[in-house]
Amino acid sequence: MANAPELVFDLIFGRWRSQTLYAGAALGVFDQLSDQPKTAASVAEMINADPAMLYRLMRALASIGLLIENDEKAFCLTDAGALLREDHQHSLRATALLEEGPEHYALWKHLVDMVRDGRQNGFVREFGTMGFDYARANPSYGLIFNKAMSSMSSLTTDWTVTALAQESCADIRDVCDIGGGHGHLGCALLKAYPQFQMTVFDLPQVVNETDRRLLDQVACSSLTSLYRDQTNLTSRSSSTST
Repeated sequence: MANAPELVFDLIFGRWRSQTLYAGAALGVFDQLSDQPKTAASVAEMINADPAMLYRLMRALASIGLLIENDEKAFCLTDAGALLREDHQHSLRATALLEEGPEHYALWKHLVDMVRDGRQNGFVREFGTMGFDYARANPSYGLIFNKAMSSMSSLTTDWTVTALAQESCADIRDVCDIGGGHGHLGCALLKAYPQFQMTVFDLPQVVNETDRRLLDQVACSSLTSLYRDQTNLTSRSSSTST
């Protein structure tokens, strides 16, 4: 266990690690790697980066357990690094891009003032608007936000279903997932508990992006997507009955 100075140093410089991870994800380094080693020079050519600077970044990524460097100065992915590939089943790339990206990074500088004056919402302080309004006005941010929510859902859904398996859900019928995104948790619950009548509640643009293939995986069940538009509640049918 770390002693007190080590613990404080680790907390102070923790952002160095997460920003190093972010740089690797944003540049697409992880997407170019697998279990077969590649040099920084070859990856640099693929992602249009400076080879010398990329080598330093990849060494830093190796130091935090995301890559492995061999004696030929070539790199391959660890299991943790593989989670930052776009095509991984449980990819966390979008989560890294969201939480360590410029928008969310900028919010933290307002924490001291928020605690002092009691007025919440760093998004309003930094961008002059609420987060969901900013997402609507900035589609690139909105896309990363929604992908991040779905990527986290792919992991937390497994944990939720596993936890519920220890309990009796036989008497439960109506279930609503507030802020349920693209319906990953809802569809998984319907698979595990066909008696559920599942409602996913989210914003219009999120519901409209729901992957039809995900919904089609649900058998003998019904899922209804709801979205909030200003002060009105609207129902959009996304039901499957197969």
